[in-house]
Amino acid sequence: MIDQRIVTLALREVDTASFERFGQTFYGAMQDREFIPLGGMHDGGAEGFDAAPDPDVFCDDTTSRFLQVSKQSSYRTKIKSTVKRLREYGRDPKFLTYVTSVVVPDIDKLESELSTQLNCKISIRDANFIEQNINASSVIQGAYKAYLEPCVSYLFNPGASEMGSQAANHANKTLAVFLRQEVDQRRGKGDLLESVADSLILWALSDTDPDEMRFLSRNQILERIEEALPTAKQFMRGVLDHRLAALGGKDAPGGRQIRVYRKEGHYCLPYETRKLVAAENADDDLLKLQVSCDFENRLTALAGDEAVEVASTVVLACHTALERVFEHQGLQIALFANNAEQDDELFTDVAGILGKVVDELDLVAAQKSECRRLSTAVLRGTFYDSTAYERLYLQKLSRTYILLLLLKNEPKIVEYFKSVAENFRLYVGTDLIIRALSEHHLAVENQITGNMLRILKASGSDLILTQKTVEEVATHLRAQILEFENHYGPVESKIPIQMIEYIDRLLIRAYFYARLAPVEGASIPKSWNAYISQFANYPDISKNQGDKELAAYLIRKFSMSYEGSDEMLAGIDRDELDGLTAKIHEAKTRRRARPEGDVLAYNDALHVLRIFQRRRETGEESPGNPFGFQTWWLTQDGKVRRAAASASIRRSGARFMMRPEFLLNYISLAPEHEEVVKSYRSIFPSVMGVRLSARLPDQTLEKVLDQAAEVAAYDDERAGAMITTYLDKLKGDQLKVYENHWNEQF
Repeated sequence: MIDQRIVTLALREVDTASFERFGQTFYGAMQDREFIPLGGMHDGGAEGFDAAPDPDVFCDDTTSRFLQVSKQSSYRTKIKSTVKRLREYGRDPKFLTYVTSVVVPDIDKLESELSTQLNCKISIRDANFIEQNINASSVIQGAYKAYLEPCVSYLFNPGASEMGSQAANHANKTLAVFLRQEVDQRRGKGDLLESVADSLILWALSDTDPDEMRFLSRNQILERIEEALPTAKQFMRGVLDHRLAALGGKDAPGGRQIRVYRKEGHYCLPYETRKLVAAENADDDLLKLQVSCDFENRLTALAGDEAVEVASTVVLACHTALERVFEHQGLQIALFANNAEQDDELFTDVAGILGKVVDELDLVAAQKSECRRLSTAVLRGTFYDSTAYERLYLQKLSRTYILLLLLKNEPKIVEYFKSVAENFRLYVGTDLIIRALSEHHLAVENQITGNMLRILKASGSDLILTQKTVEEVATHLRAQILEFENHYGPVESKIPIQMIEYIDRLLIRAYFYARLAPVEGASIPKSWNAYISQFANYPDISKNQGDKELAAYLIRKFSMSYEGSDEMLAGIDRDELDGLTAKIHEAKTRRRARPEGDVLAYNDALHVLRIFQRRRETGEESPGNPFGFQTWWLTQDGKVRRAAASASIRRSGARFMMRPEFLLNYISLAPEHEEVVKSYRSIFPSVMGVRLSARLPDQTLEKVLDQAAEVAAYDDERAGAMITTYLDKLKGDQLKVYENHWNEQF
């Protein structure tokens, strides 16, 4: 028996030619008759049809029954053009069966409608029909194994199935446009984020009123914003206090926009701002109401007096479908709304979404069928004969979608980066491990480094601890032990809390904060000795004997795998290793020589070359790899990066070092997919869906749309290649400014 779940994936992955051969055999077996390609030796004089745009048409020996097999998603257009072409070439089609690899909603109604329009009996067999009948006969099973199964063969290779299946999912033009924006915007989005933050603050305070004693605290404002826009967590906490002060100041644009009660810690909108916000909201509500009237007018033209009974239901379904389509095809509909490019495939997607929306309504089957028919007809007018109000409404919603895309509040973006994390092999640098140890006495939610490592591991990443890194961590601990014993231990009881921030040794500083400013609920270290002993035996570390125990702790603490020095050296050119060691040593000792400098330079060089060697071993250098390079050194040592430039040049400029900021901003602090979907379904139906767009600069919108139009002209394979290129650039970008700055966390 063939698993239907695999059939679903195979139908999506199979190439056009293989699906045509499968469909011919599949339907022939279902009908117990032979279908042959038009243009073949039995074509009855229709050789010319082979040169037409429909080589995927077959006929049986009656020459009045035709079969078309196609992966094209715009099935309505395809069927119409096929019947037309058959007649142009002297055929008299009485029956046409259309076999497609996609799911077609409302097949019965579509078959009836097309049969009447074309005066030809139309039958549609979609992906659901194929899946249900895949085991109907041995002939069909054989066709599956011959034509469909090869395209999902990776599912049966251990360790390869996830990457293969995800590659198809992520050859997405929205991702290509987003990643290009992220690569281009290296200086961050400071001005845009401040503008958006102001809009969100005013929105959060919209229900406040000092006369009614309705106020919000700072934390309540933040909570409301983050609930509505999950990715606001990445930038809002860093700008909230500054923007609250700015909006509450005399110099705020347009005057003081919020009222601040500093003693009570309360905020609200003053009467003037509430009046302005109310006017803006009224304009946006009126626009949506005018669009609803357009829906009703079109419905009346279609159904006459009968439309009155179903008008409210149809209008609701149309609005919900329009709002929901941004969740699935946001960039495509934004292009349509702003460039007026009609797209049959887009409306097919909208109709499919509309069908699901109607299915969710509390109606009996007959009512759902009628509502679906009328709603589809109404929305067809929106796309092919829209009013000025409909165009303006779609443009405003499209602006909001572009803003959400730039803020990473887009379901496909979140899902993509979660899947990217499943394939990382990350050699964790000494600096990150020291930072993770320094967080030991912080509240769990503030353990930025440790949480990042745990999230990566839970996502499927392989975190690698090397023998050389353990040696460096042990050396670092030993140096801090000596410094504490010589400088801080004798005066520990006299060190005030105000002095702690000036201590330049991270672990010593973390120890004093844990002692003098403990976090509520966290344990307090009894002594410096006890603090270090949480990681390894204090005397052993002091005597350079605790590496093994320290490694065992780190492996268990962060679920890391271990790689010894011999394994790291395998396959590495020793001459290149020596040359790179010398360059790194020179770069690191140019200003200040350190006794251990040659050892550290050797360790750094070994890590750099190990990254490149591991990529060769795992086939990551293949241009067909959908996720780009997966093996990286997770560290921030800029001197190593510059000194190792020659090693990168030898490998076509491939980068080897990934900044923690990349993981923080795109993976560790990213919301869950369900949170983003929930935010879409709350933002777009509300006034917020229109108001947020007012904060998006025209030039930013135009730039995104221009890039989207450029990418839209490419096929999915080109978009997939662009995604790989941009993703690798983003992973290795050492200069990009992020909303979350790693160093600000410590």
